[in-house]
Amino acid sequence: MASRKTLDVVVAGLALVDIIGRPVDIRRPPRKGGLQLVDSVTLTTGGNVSNCGIDLAKLGFRVAGISRVGDDLLGDVVRRHLAAYRIDTSGIAVDRRAQTSATFVAVEADGERTFFHTRGCLKNLRVEDILAHVPLIRSSRIFALGYLGLLPECEPHLPRLFQTLKQKTGVEILLDTGGNPEHHPALMRRVLPHVDFFIPSREEAAILTGERTPEAMVRTFRQWGAPYVVGIKLGSKGCYITDRESAAYVPAVRVRNVVDATGAGDAFVAGFLAATIRGMRPADAARKANAIAASCVTAVGASTAIKPLKEYR
Repeated sequence: MASRKTLDVVVAGLALVDIIGRPVDIRRPPRKGGLQLVDSVTLTTGGNVSNCGIDLAKLGFRVAGISRVGDDLLGDVVRRHLAAYRIDTSGIAVDRRAQTSATFVAVEADGERTFFHTRGCLKNLRVEDILAHVPLIRSSRIFALGYLGLLPECEPHLPRLFQTLKQKTGVEILLDTGGNPEHHPALMRRVLPHVDFFIPSREEAAILTGERTPEAMVRTFRQWGAPYVVGIKLGSKGCYITDRESAAYVPAVRVRNVVDATGAGDAFVAGFLAATIRGMRPADAARKANAIAASCVTAVGASTAIKPLKEYR
């Protein structure tokens, strides 16, 4: 008997705190011991569990998170913030051995960001933390994990994780990328056959494949076994998206005033999953995802500007 789907998406991976300062000209820092004024400093949550999870919740979907936070004030901020959006936090473990992961985000006047990061307790995250919540994942339609490139302790075990989840839950799987993923074709050949949605950024795909064009990058991922939706996020140029039958360049939605690009990639993922759950084909889902990513950059914070899905026409 098929299990009842009480959730739309389970998001696993990074849950952390972001301290966002804007605007910060990192090319002209204050002199040693000096002071530089900024317009705003914002404390918020970050990482794919928080960003993508909250985006999906604001879009109107049922979400749960799996991650680790420390037994500290920052960990309380993460759990309370997720709970405020009715995200199921039963998969968020409290780690008493290390602090909550956190990032200083220096946002320049044009919206570009520079990051200063401490991994904290996410160094202790393992695939067993995820496998401990198989019933939770079984109750969802899609499992989204991030980020390849920032989970070095988990990455060698991703083939086992994804194969187990496919066997025990039948859930569709999205793998997201971040940071500096390694060029590791042997691992990718074992990972990608289990991944239904794989849409890295152009920079990350170039590292993973050694290729220069989106077509060549996607072709390599296909050769490594990616079975269904494969694409490349192209930033201000939109994205290149393919499925088993078609391929398309989908243009970005223009934004007049970019305030903060933090979380734009996560907003794209959330929008793509939301549209997919609503039955849209990949190219149409990518158009919706581009619109949601565009709205993300119009306010400080990864999820501040996200609206219900029906408002994205």
